Amino acid sequence: MPVTPPTVAVLTALPLEYLAVRAHLTSIEKRVHPDYGTRAEVGRLPGTPWQIALLELGEGTRAAAALTERAMTWFTPQAALFVGVAGGLKDDIDLGDVVIATKVYAIHGGKESPDGFLDRPESWHAPHHLDSAARQALRGEPHIHFKPIAAGDVVLAAADSPLAQRIRQRFNDAVAIEMEGSGVAHAAHLAGTAGGALIIRGISDKADAGKAEADGQGSQPHAAARAAEAAIAVLHELEPKEKAPPPRTPHWTGQTHGPVPTASTTLPPRPLGFTGRSADLSHLLTHLAPAPAPAPDGTTAPALLISAVTGLGGIGKTALAIEAAHQACASGWFPGGTLFVDLRGYDENPVTADQAVLALLDALGVRDAELPTTTARQYDAYRARLCERRPRTLLILDNVSDPSQFLPLLPGTGHHRILITSRDRPDSLPLHVVSLENLPEDDSTALVRTALSNDPRDERPSLEPDALRELTVLCGHLPLALQIAAAMLRRRRHRLIASLVAEIRKAEDPTAVLDGGARGTDQYGRSLVLRPVLETSYRRLSPAQARLLRLLALIPGPDAATDAVAILADLGIDPVLDLLEDLAAAGLVTPVRGTGDAVRWRLHDLVRAFGAGLVATDGALGEEGEAARERILVYYAMLASAANARMEWQSGLEEDPGCFATRAEALAWLDGERAGLVAAVQWAGEERFETAAGALAASLGEYLHWRRYFDDWVAVARAAFHQTVCHLGRRELESVKWSRLGVALGEAGRVEEAVEALTRARDTFPAAGQPHEEATVWSNLGTALMLAGRTEEAIDAHTRARDLCRSARNNRGEAGAWSGLGNALRDADRMEEAVEALTRARDLLRTAGSPHEVAATCSNLGVTLHEAGRTQEAIEALTTSLGICREFEDWYHTGFVLEHLAWIHEHTDVPAQARIAFVQAADAYGRAGAPDDAARCRTWAEGLS
Repeated sequence: MPVTPPTVAVLTALPLEYLAVRAHLTSIEKRVHPDYGTRAEVGRLPGTPWQIALLELGEGTRAAAALTERAMTWFTPQAALFVGVAGGLKDDIDLGDVVIATKVYAIHGGKESPDGFLDRPESWHAPHHLDSAARQALRGEPHIHFKPIAAGDVVLAAADSPLAQRIRQRFNDAVAIEMEGSGVAHAAHLAGTAGGALIIRGISDKADAGKAEADGQGSQPHAAARAAEAAIAVLHELEPKEKAPPPRTPHWTGQTHGPVPTASTTLPPRPLGFTGRSADLSHLLTHLAPAPAPAPDGTTAPALLISAVTGLGGIGKTALAIEAAHQACASGWFPGGTLFVDLRGYDENPVTADQAVLALLDALGVRDAELPTTTARQYDAYRARLCERRPRTLLILDNVSDPSQFLPLLPGTGHHRILITSRDRPDSLPLHVVSLENLPEDDSTALVRTALSNDPRDERPSLEPDALRELTVLCGHLPLALQIAAAMLRRRRHRLIASLVAEIRKAEDPTAVLDGGARGTDQYGRSLVLRPVLETSYRRLSPAQARLLRLLALIPGPDAATDAVAILADLGIDPVLDLLEDLAAAGLVTPVRGTGDAVRWRLHDLVRAFGAGLVATDGALGEEGEAARERILVYYAMLASAANARMEWQSGLEEDPGCFATRAEALAWLDGERAGLVAAVQWAGEERFETAAGALAASLGEYLHWRRYFDDWVAVARAAFHQTVCHLGRRELESVKWSRLGVALGEAGRVEEAVEALTRARDTFPAAGQPHEEATVWSNLGTALMLAGRTEEAIDAHTRARDLCRSARNNRGEAGAWSGLGNALRDADRMEEAVEALTRARDLLRTAGSPHEVAATCSNLGVTLHEAGRTQEAIEALTTSLGICREFEDWYHTGFVLEHLAWIHEHTDVPAQARIAFVQAADAYGRAGAPDDAARCRTWAEGLS
């Protein structure tokens, strides 16, 4: 029998494209399909081992898809090339250039909604081995482009049409448009050909009003010839795959998506060093356990036959499933044993259900002559055998990427159980889902410790506990990343853990270090590599989902609210929520509970690094990312300003609720967004963002002081200083910025740094500066000097501030100076002078209409009056302060005042009132996030019981 040479199907849409390819072939023979009458020609490509099956598909997606699938089943080619012409969408793509499609968008999928048309396109990536062969064959060719293309059933001949605008907005990386590529790519994928399809298009026009003129000048034959030449070069580079061995049974002749799987009746070994996941394991085992006995009324809860373990690639789904299966079998829950199949759903060629059923039948003993010859009968035999198999059996289907892989494999009886693992949540099905998240910190360190325990001389985990914990953070507490890091540490056993930590910290993308040092496989034969796992998940996304994932990688802070993500992506709330839920279902985004019922969205740290890397290495994506960052920064600055205004609003003033109707609402927003706001201010050093970041910084100081987030306040003040003084060169503001940084440092307890910063503020103040600003600098320096124990210098500084304000008739500033002077005088034990100064400050502030500052001054006055022996006056002053602090919901200062009232009550021998005040102070401190202060007051309260 003659041996059939390896075959490639070359497909075209137009006759001129067909002839351009045919000109390169020899020994051409006509073939006619025996059932459908479809015509093709088969020839040889000189200088290669390839037989070429050449077909003309006609125009349009449907015809292309139908005839491509027919060609795949007719010739069983090792690969398919679709060769022809297309319209160019980018100015840098010239007529006659050739585009090798790295991705094909089907642009007409979507949903009509009140917000307009929402794209829901499909996309197909070029098969890796064909893309690689093309790059090798065409490297250095100046008019060859490896870029995405768009495909749809329309001829685009108007650059300003709504469709053209939508393509520019939603598929802005596509460089060409044609009519058949999506149909060819989809059909080649579904038909299961081992090589997939590569789309090669010559540019014959610019998809605008000049199309007819270009066609009339002969651009189509020229572009078709260039595309054919590129295809021939690829085929010269491409090498045939070795012929696959025959299947185990002669009855199975169907097409495959990849190697035939093997089903096992024994479980894979238990995962080595399985750590943590106790809650997840318990939930899963609960649903694998035999159904409970009927209730007295004869009812039982309906059992969910299918359980799914889902989550990000590398999160440990297979390990959990196998561990649960071992424990379930050890408990005797599955006397019929187990059936295990890896469906390889995220490989380039996943296993189909038709393939899997053959493997399962083989494991069940149905083979050779007993194996039915048709697929339908094979499924019948599979279900019949499981129905006959009365002992309860567990079917484990690992690495499922689509319900179509496992739904046909359901047993048809509720007696058995199915356990699947998948990166994608199968939300359309009624099944029990265990969604895995990152390992807790302790479990992460335990995993690495266990992995290194094979060498009893390896004491690094005990000697470097801090470095070990930092390593787990850098690995994002992701089990796969932790396993890779542990393998690297075993290999570099003479180096410290800290050296690997430093190496990862230095890299912009941790996956580059981890994959660069990874070698070998895990106990199940899977490669210890991380980035390909992320790339596979990313390639499965639609263009809109992929865009949002990239933009989410740029958010400041660890997570973001839905409205902030909508601003980031420049989308409405509903469409962005749909996309976020899609990403969450794919395990790439985690919804986390925010304030109240609000949901926030968080990327895994390694996914964030991956997404940011994609943006950083592509010019167009980079500009898209910069625009998104600018939108979110302006949004944050606007809302922070509104929140700050609401916090400072006072009773009796005209009210404009703006974005926040109440002070509590403003504080709740600031609390929820704090991490992102502080991180966004750090963009102040970038020229594009300096103005908005500076405005944001100016709106956060009062809030961070109020909430006592002093380290964040220092970070914001430093960023603002850098932006104004170092970056913009605004030397006239240098003193003011030094002053604000000094105040933040002082509140953070960094007294010496505060004094240094405020001394710089004093020394750099312009000679012709504003008296008010100069007075503020002197007053802030006085406060820092007092904290440093330099009381006399503090008194001098506050006196200088008071005199400057008085000469400028700045009553509010003078009040602040009097207040600082009073505190310094109290420190110097000059009590009567201190009382007089603080009383002057209170009276001036009342006139100036600043109730919150009145409260602070009254509390200091009350403490001073108490120390001066004027107890009743002290109680009155503190009570005044207490009322204002409660009105402003300033819980820390509420606790401060209550604590001093408690001390007064105790010293005046009123223990019951003292105890009540201490308890109330503890509660206020707790609400302010000051646990040490709260504990101190609770201790004193208990002592008065």
